[in-house]
Amino acid sequence: MATLYLDPDSWDLTLDASRSIALAVAPYERAQSVANACRLWRGEAPFNTDRGIPYQEEVLGKQPPQRILAGWYETEAVTVPGVTSAIAVLQYDSRALTGQIQCTLDDGTVINV
Repeated sequence: MATLYLDPDSWDLTLDASRSIALAVAPYERAQSVANACRLWRGEAPFNTDRGIPYQEEVLGKQPPQRILAGWYETEAVTVPGVTSAIAVLQYDSRALTGQIQCTLDDGTVINV
């Protein structure tokens, strides 16, 4: 499966060597798709408004427990086709949240997002 490649610094489309819109391929494609799923605000997906993280209601202006956030990220990560399991390892640094999501793919590959 392929998807449009998003530049990791700007999260914008980029061009490949032939000046066409670049495509991402597995396993990077899966990692990018997990990152996209975890950036999705609840209600933002037009055909499934139940998906996404409740940033507006539960995150902005608050500091939810790490385990709650990790659960939300893990739930969203496994919605990506080919991702069979996910474990979010998060840490608050002052008011900033850092961490990664370790995903196991259907072929047994483990990727860090």
